[in-house]
Amino acid sequence: MTWVTAVLISTTLFAVVVVLDKRLTTNLFPSAGAFNVGFGVMQACVAVVYFAFVIPGAGFDGGSGIPWAMASGLFWGLGLFFFFHGLRLEEVSRAVPVQQMGPVFAAVVAVLFLDESLTAFQWVAVVFVIGGAVLVSARPEQGLFRIARGRAFFLLLAGSFSMGMAFVVSEQATREMNVWAIQAVRSATMCVSIFLLSARPVTVRQFRSASRNLYNLWMLVLAEGVLAPLAALAFIIALDLGPVSSVSVVSASRPLLTLMLGVALSTRYWNVLNEPLDRETLGFKTLAVVMIVGGVGVLSLG
Repeated sequence: MTWVTAVLISTTLFAVVVVLDKRLTTNLFPSAGAFNVGFGVMQACVAVVYFAFVIPGAGFDGGSGIPWAMASGLFWGLGLFFFFHGLRLEEVSRAVPVQQMGPVFAAVVAVLFLDESLTAFQWVAVVFVIGGAVLVSARPEQGLFRIARGRAFFLLLAGSFSMGMAFVVSEQATREMNVWAIQAVRSATMCVSIFLLSARPVTVRQFRSASRNLYNLWMLVLAEGVLAPLAALAFIIALDLGPVSSVSVVSASRPLLTLMLGVALSTRYWNVLNEPLDRETLGFKTLAVVMIVGGVGVLSLG
């Protein structure tokens, strides 16, 4: 498998997963907290599978990479905690582009704390990404465009910041240990972090109640127990095989795939997501997504 194939598989699967997550958080589970508990259970199962069946054959090399893999799991867990809460409040095609601001936060942190620098062209790209994130969250109100769901926007921003940090430490982890060991440690740490953030008596009861419905349970297993771990594994493999800048550029296309899925699943023939399809809304969403994808691409290649 080449890094191009791996990152394309990862990007496509993640786009499908986020659509399933939207349905799970909005329609099938009574709260984002209950869904997060289910997500933590799935991560625990994934970690057990890796440690019990994969690691004995693949090996657990690079003990020095464990802190990086744990940091990756911590940042991913925190980022997804915020993202799932934001996703419950916002449309999929608006939530994912804001989530894609992670590389911008990573670049700014590198400039402020790691003594790195950005070219003038890259700073323009930063402005484009930020502008695109604001534009995709704006809605017409009384002739003006306002961020009508401000709470969701800031939750998604917090999630994208944490995921940007996760991207940085995940790339460092691939230098120290094999991808199977990274996935095992990452899943275990994500499980712990999500439980600490979300597991409360009320959310555990809600999760148990919702999971008694087999359809809800199988949708959760499909999204977070099968497709999401496969997407994450393909992404780690891409980082291991290819240059991080190129992997970032290809993975930045996720909002485009999500936008297309959002449109396809909101028609009168198959209205699963019920997103608005009027010309003005689609035009602004498309422009915002292009701004974000292009800006992230420039940042990554720089």
